[in-house]
Amino acid sequence: MKRDSSYLIGNKFAKGNKPNRTSFKKGHKPWNRDKKGIHLSPSTEFKKGRKSSRTVPTGTITIRTDKGGHKRKWIKVSMPNIWIEYAKFVWISNNGLIARGILIHHIDENTLNDKISNLAAVSKKAHFEIHRIGEIGRAAKAKKRRLKEI
Repeated sequence: MKRDSSYLIGNKFAKGNKPNRTSFKKGHKPWNRDKKGIHLSPSTEFKKGRKSSRTVPTGTITIRTDKGGHKRKWIKVSMPNIWIEYAKFVWISNNGLIARGILIHHIDENTLNDKISNLAAVSKKAHFEIHRIGEIGRAAKAKKRRLKEI
C-alpha cells in the first residue's frame, strides 16, 4: 500500500514539507517580546505578601471525602499548608508518634468518630484482615448486619 504525504502538510518537523501558512514567519516579533512581568490588570492581581481569602488558621478541622466515599476529619497542624488526619493527630497527642507500617483503625468503622477509645494502632496486615473483602469478609459482615436487624 502506498501512502501519499498529504497528511504531513502543516507538520513543520516533517522532512520536505513547509509549515502552515498561519504559523509565524521568520523575523516576526510577538507582541509580548521584551515585556517581562507584564501586568494587564494590576488592580485585580494577587499582591505579594497578601494572604488568600481561603487561608485558615492552624487548628482548623475540616471534613473531606476520600476516593472510597468515606468522610474523614483533617486538622491543619502548621503553616503554610500542613494537614494530617484528625485520628492520627488524636493518637499522637495521647500515645506519641506512630511507628512505620502502623495504621490507625476506627474500631466501630465510623471514620468521623475520632475519640481515643475508638482508635487502635494496627499493622497493615492486621488492618487488611479486619477489612477483608473476600467471601469470608462479606459473609461475616452480612451476618453481623442480620444479627443487628433481629
